[in-house]
Amino acid sequence: MKRFANSKDTGAPCQRCMILRVFIGMVLLIVILGLLGGDELAYLKYITVQNIGNLIVVGGLVMFLVKIIFWYWDKKQDRV
Repeated sequence: MKRFANSKDTGAPCQRCMILRVFIGMVLLIVILGLLGGDELAYLKYITVQNIGNLIVVGGLVMFLVKIIFWYWDKKQDRV
């Protein structure tokens, strides 16, 4: 696995391990929140699979457009 710079010296975990740890931590947080919250979390009922999917698609489109704009801007700067 690819490690961060100087990670052997500092003992820092690789990037893939960090992403996996954050994902597992978020899943555990959601499970614990769901178990402990009960009826108090009724205001979160608008969060559905469809809404999350829409959020992911919109976020991806925004990131894509930003990357295209920066790519075009960088390419334009190289010509000058």
